[in-house]
Amino acid sequence: MQVDLNGTVAIVTGGGTGIGRAIALGLGRCGARVVVNYSRSREEAEAVAREIGEHGAQALACRADVTRWAEVQGLFAAAVEAFGRVDLLVNNAGGPLERHPTAELPEEIWDRTLDLNAKGVFLCCKAAIPLLPDGGGRIINITSISARSGGGVGDLAYAAAKAAVSNMTRNLAKELAPRGITVNGVAPGVIDTRIHQQQTSPEAYRELLGRIPLRRDGRPDEIVGAVLLLASAAGSYLTGEILEVNGGLLMD
Repeated sequence: MQVDLNGTVAIVTGGGTGIGRAIALGLGRCGARVVVNYSRSREEAEAVAREIGEHGAQALACRADVTRWAEVQGLFAAAVEAFGRVDLLVNNAGGPLERHPTAELPEEIWDRTLDLNAKGVFLCCKAAIPLLPDGGGRIINITSISARSGGGVGDLAYAAAKAAVSNMTRNLAKELAPRGITVNGVAPGVIDTRIHQQQTSPEAYRELLGRIPLRRDGRPDEIVGAVLLLASAAGSYLTGEILEVNGGLLMD
């Protein structure tokens, strides 16, 4: 998918790997100047920024822990210093940290999972809102099918956090609509990323694939089209929506 994002300055959190990497590259391919945020994946984020540059757009890799307000402020300040403005925020950073039955779920894992997936979205939106331009600013939150399905056994914290992200999306859409700023979400289903590679057993993964009507998992680049629609002029009348990208799994 190709849309015109020339002149747009975008921040993509968690932009060094997986879905975030694909989104950052897709935005850059369409002409956006991209700040590729990372927390631990420095080499990967810098590689993404270089690849965007090789295709003729500008990009900057910038470290920030999105669960810490001071670091989030630094991220947005770096974007403004480098590119003069912020037009688009893609809140992608997140993911399940560990899977535990509820009775065995450590409190610190609950707290960290909600911080990474929900607090990070809140803090980045808080920083973005004063900077986004009226009549064209965009926020896109990457949530999950788990926000509606409840997730798998052991995913209580992750499902709760992503449900919070989906409802923050709807609430912010109402708040920012008078300024002409749209706020939407994209909810991936089963995507071939390192989260599943590290945390889902081959047997459980095969069972998941068997439930998907398209009979396969998704690729990170298959999330990009939904993001580009919401970021572009073609998506200007969409707000408060969650686009479900899951190969039909939500019908299960």
